[in-house]
Amino acid sequence: MKASSLLDLRPLTVGELFDRTFRLFRNHFLVFLSIAVITQLPTIMIQILSAAFVGSATPEQFLLSHQPEQLFLPFFLAAIGVGIISLVFTQIGTAALTRAISDSYLGRAISFDGAFRRMGNSWLRLIAAFIVGGLVMMLIFIPVGIIAIIPCLGILIAIPTFFVLGAAANIIFSLLPPVVVLENLGIIDSLKRAWELAKLRFWWVFGYLFLLGLLTGVIIVGPAFLIGAIIPLIMGNTNPVIQAIIQQSVSLVLTAVFLPIRFTAITLMYFDLRIRFEGFDLMVLASADDEFSVDASELTTKTTL
Repeated sequence: MKASSLLDLRPLTVGELFDRTFRLFRNHFLVFLSIAVITQLPTIMIQILSAAFVGSATPEQFLLSHQPEQLFLPFFLAAIGVGIISLVFTQIGTAALTRAISDSYLGRAISFDGAFRRMGNSWLRLIAAFIVGGLVMMLIFIPVGIIAIIPCLGILIAIPTFFVLGAAANIIFSLLPPVVVLENLGIIDSLKRAWELAKLRFWWVFGYLFLLGLLTGVIIVGPAFLIGAIIPLIMGNTNPVIQAIIQQSVSLVLTAVFLPIRFTAITLMYFDLRIRFEGFDLMVLASADDEFSVDASELTTKTTL
């Protein structure tokens, strides 16, 4: 691909970022949607099977028919299993979507199977980075929680500190997927790199993610809550398994539609930061003199802060 045919790489406004997000989503709707569906399906199926395990009994009847000590271990193990499976498949989907979005934005042809092939083992590093990052943030939050115990002064210090730390955690964890998947860094280096990018435009990124969160409410949280409230009213005493299947199917559709939008918006924000502060657009154009085949990871070593 010649430089003249490359997508216009330049610093973008918030409106332009969202506009390009929806254009990319529309142009590759089937690829993005299929990746989201196939990686969300295992978790949804487990939740449906859990409802089937309860059977046709109401939750009250199910609880009355079992002793609390009989329920604790199975539900505890089931919760751990669902959590692990959900984490694995969610990060596989995140890695594949991030790779497909990046390739599309940089002018490459994309496909469903190509996204999974090109993501490599980045999903494993992504899981590890999220776990390590979560542990680090927990260790940082603990002393702030201890300070909060101090009467009067502690609360005054803790509230703004918790807010800033929460904002930083939100930004870092949002930037981790493109950093891990596209820059091919190790776990610790990925966390450092995400923080370095976050510092470049901290409060702007926080505001951008806040708007994206509002979009989440409009697209997925609000409709899911409304449908969850309406279905029992319409179906009445219908088998709870059928109700669970309908609710989880609706949740799957909403999630499959929203996840590509969210990851596209975040990936484009990641590229915008690199374009603004690291000259990523100039390096892409320089690499396009002949045939553009340079990956984002190959344009990282010279630009890492």
